[in-house]
Amino acid sequence: MLDVAWPEVFVVGAVALVAIGPKDMPKVMHALGRWTRKARLFVRDFARAFEQISHEAELNEKIEKLKFPPSGGE
Repeated sequence: MLDVAWPEVFVVGAVALVAIGPKDMPKVMHALGRWTRKARLFVRDFARAFEQISHEAELNEKIEKLKFPPSGGE
């Protein structure tokens, strides 16, 4: 997914702590957590919908093959 190492996370956290301040940091972290949750739910729902569409297309293809079997060259 994202190639971020622990030292990079600590640097970003330290910069955010200095830029935002310790007083507002919990609010920002909470908002970031909510946004991350919404993004994960969106991606999960999109993947499920894509999988369902793919499955339905596969089933429709199989149904069409059963309705009109290939002729044996007669």
